[in-house]
Amino acid sequence: SNEGDFSTAYEYWKKAAEMGDADSHYQLSALYNKDDGFERDEKKQLYHMEEAAIGGHPIARYNLGCVEGNKGRNERAMKHFIIAA
Repeated sequence: SNEGDFSTAYEYWKKAAEMGDADSHYQLSALYNKDDGFERDEKKQLYHMEEAAIGGHPIARYNLGCVEGNKGRNERAMKHFIIAA
């Protein structure tokens, strides 16, 4: 079962994210976006994506640009894309 793997990974990523690790925030955002046995939570997913982007994670920053673009906020999206590049 993959559930144990997610549980263990979650605990490590959560601790590292609490210490400000941008990659751990990114991993948590991806985990909250999955639909395969882990709790899907859009609010937590976005929170961790934003924290990862603030911490300098370029893929998280790009993904935020996509989120903003999908919401029709093209100017904000473009700013995220420029920072991610």
